[in-house]
Amino acid sequence: MGNEIVDKLRQPEYTGENRCLPCTVLNVVIAAVGSLVVGRRSRSRLTGGLVFLGSLACIYLRGYLVPGTPTLTKRYLPEEVLGWFGKDPDDVPVRSGFGGIDERADDATDASAPSEEHPEATDVETEGHPAAENVDPDEYFLETGVLTPCEDHDDLCLTEDFSASWTEAIERLEGEDVTADRVATSFGVDEETEEYTIESHDDARILRQGHRMIGQWPSNAALIADVGATAVLEEFDPLWDDRSPNQKGQLLNGLRLFLEDCPDDGGAIEYNEEVVESCCQSHNVLAVVCGDSGERLVEFPLDEIEA
Repeated sequence: MGNEIVDKLRQPEYTGENRCLPCTVLNVVIAAVGSLVVGRRSRSRLTGGLVFLGSLACIYLRGYLVPGTPTLTKRYLPEEVLGWFGKDPDDVPVRSGFGGIDERADDATDASAPSEEHPEATDVETEGHPAAENVDPDEYFLETGVLTPCEDHDDLCLTEDFSASWTEAIERLEGEDVTADRVATSFGVDEETEEYTIESHDDARILRQGHRMIGQWPSNAALIADVGATAVLEEFDPLWDDRSPNQKGQLLNGLRLFLEDCPDDGGAIEYNEEVVESCCQSHNVLAVVCGDSGERLVEFPLDEIEA
């Protein structure tokens, strides 16, 4: 019964990964002030303390105490104040695969679980990887035979060999249970004592190593596309196994742009301008989307593209 009540009160859109730290801090301050007022008027510290504990429980479960706080924070909180919490309004929270971590996402997790100490989201170690230097994705894929100039328009397209192999790899994965260990292994992450887990937040998929977030994909289709591509790239790039996990993630995030059919359903791929909501701001992104299912494959900030 108790769990059912908690589940009804909980608002996932404003808690966990989606928690807004400025909103949380603001509401805790409001709760503290309100509890002091109640305690003084009732002349009872116990009453004030109970009001404060109840307010904290509400903030923990719902994300805020005062209704409308997330909307008001986005609309009225000055950029300078957002900066106090590490919320740069120019940073767009896109989900860009392995190693594409928005550190604010783990900050939000910390706020939702104050009893646990979570390390900040950081890149996976690249030491010991001789091919860990930055590479130009287009040049890399041209040199390895993954991309070639398109025949009918001025752009780059997948080569027939790579396209066929990638499609086969994706189709094999669609019938399997893609576990967190399988994902981590496909990117060449060294084994650690902490276990790997995959979390689902709406369409998004998040890969964690213990409490640390090490990958974030906009959809399961994007995750399957990356895992499938890692196996194929071993055949096209002799140095693939030597490349760092983060470099693999960056290359694969760009490679998804060239998908010809959507993983999972084989439907058409569309390019849309959509809105990504962070806890404090709204941003426009170019989203590569599966037309039938609506799953996002790639997200790019429009400001970066226009620049």
